[in-house]
Amino acid sequence: GISDTNPMESLLFGALISAVDPVATLSIMGSPELQCNQMLYSLVFGESVLNDAIAVVLFKTFRQYYDPDAPDLTADTLPSAILAFFTMAIFSVFVGVGLGLVTSFIYKHSTIRNIPKLESTLLFLFCYCCYALAEAMELSGIMALFFNGLVLSHYNSYNLSEESLHSTEQIFATLATVAETIVFLYMGMGFFTNDMDHWELKFSLYAMGFCIIARIMNIVPLSFLSNLCRKKANKITWQMQVVLTFAGLRGAIAFALALNMPGQNASTISHVTLTICAITTVICGGFTERMLGKFGMKQGDKKALVEGNGNDTEDEDDDDETLGLFAIQTNNSDTVQMAYDGLKGLWADFDFIYLRPLFGGSQHILSPRKSKNPGRVFGKEQEDGLGHYELGNMGKEGQKEMEERDALWQDDE
Repeated sequence: GISDTNPMESLLFGALISAVDPVATLSIMGSPELQCNQMLYSLVFGESVLNDAIAVVLFKTFRQYYDPDAPDLTADTLPSAILAFFTMAIFSVFVGVGLGLVTSFIYKHSTIRNIPKLESTLLFLFCYCCYALAEAMELSGIMALFFNGLVLSHYNSYNLSEESLHSTEQIFATLATVAETIVFLYMGMGFFTNDMDHWELKFSLYAMGFCIIARIMNIVPLSFLSNLCRKKANKITWQMQVVLTFAGLRGAIAFALALNMPGQNASTISHVTLTICAITTVICGGFTERMLGKFGMKQGDKKALVEGNGNDTEDEDDDDETLGLFAIQTNNSDTVQMAYDGLKGLWADFDFIYLRPLFGGSQHILSPRKSKNPGRVFGKEQEDGLGHYELGNMGKEGQKEMEERDALWQDDE
């Protein structure tokens, strides 16, 4: 299946097969009828997008150093490959964040909001420009576009007119659905039309098994580290860790990278990747709803472990039983939490005082260092219960509530 004399070929396959693309899982989790736990949805979505970006960067980096005539991975090659990876990743982030800030600045300090059609059109073009520029610079367009979207969501969504905001959301949602449908059609046609002479069952089973093992070794330790910086009400429970492990599908990104695989074993790797993508999509995607119900990840389920308003004090004693294999008693977690809250507060102050006036953003958020409830935004859609900002337009109800809270804070001072 893979050359045993060229380790770079193994690294290429490892990079492409690590791309997690749970489109089927996310489409089910995002269903309004299902009412999936919002923190779980955010974890799956954020991990899948950033994971895909990293996988693409890794694949591009290894491909630059792939040489079938020089199979030995020398000591001089590895450091330069690592440096190339970090260089590509960092500059991709800079491109995405930079263009996102430029776009937000233009929308903030112009009257383009008076022309909703032009407003939506230019937003789409700015996003495409970010992807095209990153690819033209031989960086990762996916990673640049991801961070560009984060910046636009945080700042520019408040600069859009209400008409343009709603129409843009619908346009992008429609384009995403069409793109996902085309991708699944292409993968399905490839599964039945490709020549399967180079398909190897043993290689497919081994690759599938190691993908499962690697997924577990990834989710559990990283969840433990993440829990050190989380409050008790927002811990990643062992039930969430099981669902996260189950949601580790391989999809379009892995298959697309496999089609660009160099070398004489490219056909075999392409067929094995397509097999893994088909199996994980059918099994994991098909049983997602049942897994969510089984482990109490529906918000309407009484067994849900993370509620929008947090846990009661009597439930906090049971938190240690739900944190998984690494749920040990640590006094250091409080120290880590305090340090994390301090850094988060400093950044929130800087963002609120200096960045929002330049690039836009909700002005209805009290500076977190002065607020009794840091990290919360009071708006039309309310907070998400996770201690994170909830992006959304301030309606009349949100403005009224904010005025009442401002009055209370002024009385306290």
